[in-house]
Amino acid sequence: MTARYWDDYTLGEVFETEPVTVSEESIIEFAEKYDPQIFHTDPVAAKDSFYGGLIASGHQTIGLAFAQFVRLGLFKENGLGGPGMDEVSWSAPVRPGDTLHTTAEVVELRASKSRPDRGIIRVCLATRVGEQEVSRYVTTTFLRRRPPEDAA
Repeated sequence: MTARYWDDYTLGEVFETEPVTVSEESIIEFAEKYDPQIFHTDPVAAKDSFYGGLIASGHQTIGLAFAQFVRLGLFKENGLGGPGMDEVSWSAPVRPGDTLHTTAEVVELRASKSRPDRGIIRVCLATRVGEQEVSRYVTTTFLRRRPPEDAA
């Protein structure tokens, strides 16, 4: 996809990312660095956990979803970073071999009051395995607005 300005988005617009499959190796590698809980790092011990087996860290799940969204290239040239995310939820575990499918919906658009050259976009990323939603969060990003000389 082509990078877009803030002005090019519409409320309710939905984007589908490429699916990504989570391997046991990637679950353990991520968890050992960033979320070293036994149900993320030890397949044998995880069998006796609340989850009954190895699961991905929720942080890995939302990170993968965001990476796939970024790979669409929509913010490539005009993204200015963001101040945060909210409404994070994990509703079901992600297991080795699961394939994540993420949709990104534009849930808010507003022009910056202090910086007329940019706008604020809020995007809800919902990730599912099959029909089961496994995570959801809203990210806020600053985007460049279309320069006046480029206005259509």
